Amino acid sequence: MNETLTHRRRAGLGSGDFGLNLFWQTTSLYLLFFYTDVLGIPAQVAGIIYMVALVWDAVLDPIAGLLVERTRSKMGRYRGYLVFGAVPLSISFVALFSGPTYPAMASIAVAAITHVIFRTAYTFVAVPYASLYARVSKDSDERVLLTGYRMVFAAIALIVVATTGLPLANILASLLGQRFGWLVISCTYGVVGTLLLWLAARSTRGLDSADPDTQPHVSARQAIVALRSNWALLVVLGAVLVTSFCFTMFSKNILYYFKYFRGSSSEGSFALAFLAIVTAASVPFWTWLARRLGKRSTWLFGLAPFVAGLSAWYAADSSATLALYGALSLVGLGYSASVVCFWAMVPDTVEFAEWRSGVRSESFVFGLVTFAQKAALGLAAGLLGVFLQRIGYIANHTQSARTLADLKFIMFAIPVTGAIVTGLLLCLYPISRSAHQSMVKEIAERATSRVDTKDPSA
Repeated sequence: MNETLTHRRRAGLGSGDFGLNLFWQTTSLYLLFFYTDVLGIPAQVAGIIYMVALVWDAVLDPIAGLLVERTRSKMGRYRGYLVFGAVPLSISFVALFSGPTYPAMASIAVAAITHVIFRTAYTFVAVPYASLYARVSKDSDERVLLTGYRMVFAAIALIVVATTGLPLANILASLLGQRFGWLVISCTYGVVGTLLLWLAARSTRGLDSADPDTQPHVSARQAIVALRSNWALLVVLGAVLVTSFCFTMFSKNILYYFKYFRGSSSEGSFALAFLAIVTAASVPFWTWLARRLGKRSTWLFGLAPFVAGLSAWYAADSSATLALYGALSLVGLGYSASVVCFWAMVPDTVEFAEWRSGVRSESFVFGLVTFAQKAALGLAAGLLGVFLQRIGYIANHTQSARTLADLKFIMFAIPVTGAIVTGLLLCLYPISRSAHQSMVKEIAERATSRVDTKDPSA
């Protein structure tokens, strides 16, 4: 499928990521707080529940990819999962915020069960949704545009959740009680998320062709063999692992920085929203540049403002508000390039694998990608806790000068090191615009040749 999509279709498909990020960002930002401060689950137990569910989610992604790959229906290969999976996903999301507060064991059991169910439902919608981006178009430039729309919607969802979630919960808590306030929010987000996923499925009608004859089922063994030859994907996976890990080390420390350096945890929430706004606002620029310079060159170019922003952050005095937000602007600008280019590169690696091995498996590739992202996020969150303990951090107490200095160093040194490693990895990425066009053409010629060979009248 090489046609150029209309802006309406691009926006419709991209809006699905707004829906998915209503679920993802709400759980990322607030679910642990809900467990501890609303349900009364001990923090350590709540952390274990969250970690186990996220690990389950990560491991399930490539498995789901292989299962989804076998789907053949009149709706296509992936659209049906959005249509029929959106409602169960929303119900499981609401269930996360519906657990009992007493007795303690009941609240723990319900939290664990509902969290695993939600992660499972999320995987079987998110993996097919991501896979659509390799399905609806094989044009490299078109994929950049699609990714641009998608990332804008994702960033807007983060802004909405970050700026309205907790304040709205507090307002509703005063009217309905804290627990029912979160229940109203989850129901609202669930309905909006469902409608947007349905819109994404509707927008790709006719583009997700079933092609049951030309592309047989891909076995697990075939997928693994194809992966071994797909070193373009391995490079991208390595880059996203490093980038996700390092950006998490910076962004999750922002709340600690503003609380203990500037004495304002609320300003930390504002800073996170500001970072998301800059990231979203920068997407059109990087989308435009990637269509002209190529994805690899654009990502490499984006590392410059990212490192400059980290350096400015480290050099700035904590009282210098303008300098801090200027540094955040550069970090958001640079990080936006990695988000745009990464998601635009991944679909191209599907053709790279097909060109080298003859095996095409969009959903397995995207399952591995989401696995890498979640593994990086889980590893970063776990190691951050270890680092905070090692530097002498004590929650809700005045931190020592040494602890604050070490916290600031973590926010600088780890992301900068990651940027250097990412740059080195990107130098190994083999797919240029012209190379991708040649691969797509050769794959099509092979398919035509196979059809002609089978057809005695040809």
